[in-house]
Amino acid sequence: MSSATVRISPKGHAILSQLVSQTKTAMPDILEQALESYRRQKFLEGADAAYEALQKDTKTWQSYRRELESLDATLKDGLED
Repeated sequence: MSSATVRISPKGHAILSQLVSQTKTAMPDILEQALESYRRQKFLEGADAAYEALQKDTKTWQSYRRELESLDATLKDGLED
């Protein structure tokens, strides 16, 4: 496994050290988990902004909703309850 040196503030290091003590998890693992959580948060924020922009464009939003409605009939795909 390769590694890299990353500079963090003293406050960030203190938080990281506290998490290591609390979780008994290695610093690189905590950093990786934190980065993955941040990446997911940013993805969802981007998706939310895209939906918000889509809703503001009435014509495109109505087209999107019609497409969803047309797919709604396919959910059971001929299966009985």
